[in-house]
Amino acid sequence: MSRNTRLAFAALLAASLAFMPIALPALGVGQTSPASADEITWSVEPAPAADGPRGTFEYSVGPGTQISDSIVVTNRGETTAEFLIYATDAINELETGSFGLLKRDETPTDVGSWITTSESTLTLAPGTQGTIPFDLVIPSDATPGDHVAGIVAAVLTEGTENGSAITLEQRVGARVYLQVSGLRSASVEVSGLTSGFGAALNPFAPGDVNVTYTVTNTGNVRLDVNQSLAVTGPFGIPLAEVTPKALSDLLPRQSVRVTTNVPAIVAAILAISSVTLVPGAIGSAGDTATTETDSTPAPSDPPESSENPSSTEPTATTETPAPAAADAAGAETVAATDDEALDFIPVTSSVTTLAISWTLLAIILLVVAIIVFVARYVSGTRERMYLAIDEATEAARQEALTSKETVDK
Repeated sequence: MSRNTRLAFAALLAASLAFMPIALPALGVGQTSPASADEITWSVEPAPAADGPRGTFEYSVGPGTQISDSIVVTNRGETTAEFLIYATDAINELETGSFGLLKRDETPTDVGSWITTSESTLTLAPGTQGTIPFDLVIPSDATPGDHVAGIVAAVLTEGTENGSAITLEQRVGARVYLQVSGLRSASVEVSGLTSGFGAALNPFAPGDVNVTYTVTNTGNVRLDVNQSLAVTGPFGIPLAEVTPKALSDLLPRQSVRVTTNVPAIVAAILAISSVTLVPGAIGSAGDTATTETDSTPAPSDPPESSENPSSTEPTATTETPAPAAADAAGAETVAATDDEALDFIPVTSSVTTLAISWTLLAIILLVVAIIVFVARYVSGTRERMYLAIDEATEAARQEALTSKETVDK
């Protein structure tokens, strides 16, 4: 394995472990498995609010507001560890749609860049915790809607593999959900829609239709997106209908690539694949309703990750905590425009592909070729027969004329 391959593997592993904090019993989540003496395990959570512990930071404020708050980092391992403390923007993974964070070497441009922590590093002995204040300053020109980030505590582990040095970054963090007051919109779009038909070798067996497209949140609020995919043949003949997995917590301006395989499609010459996206409020993933009008609720519980047994995805409480304290300048958090209803409008896009069994097509072409050959052969034979008859008739006529002339003489 080359050095570049090992470094790429280390970076991929670090990204897969991104943003998976240890669950705490106080948050109603199961206890994580115990760590060995050589492991470093830790948790990152918001400092408790006046009404109790919080699972995430949630703010509803106006532009130009400054918020002061704190995170608590707890070393739950049995060895002293140094943590890197920083904030960065949240994203959706393109291929899976799962919640993630920008890499540490990527510069945040949204709410991750509005957060300043009081410390960039923190060293904790086993069983101890540290509280790190931070300031969140919302620009006066901040766009309305949802902005999401994470404040993380990361551990860099140096090691060697096959004689080469590698660095593994493990990140645990708390999510920051910020809603800036103003006009909100909920919309999604389908792009890059393609489909292909995979025919079976058996000329009379059905094939598979593979459909790929990209779902983009073009609004400014977080959304759940339910999906449906219908495949029809010529003249609208229904061939199949499937329900791809719903997308949960699709962040504004983020995209997810969806690939769906639809089996047992009859080779009906044409297959028309129609994708319908039904956006909805957070928590509506899996609902069968086609339209919905609602305001964005508090964040829902994200799914746990099984990639790291010592940590889980941070859970989002379903109850909005008390607003964070205002800064010394007297700025107050203000209620977001929760009373403004959002219109969740479904969108549909279609694509057509040839649905032909190439084996059957080859057989049909062969049969057509044989028919054409036989027809040409029969036609040629008939023409030759008619020509022979004409020649014989002409010869008989000439012979008759010759005979008559001889008799007359």
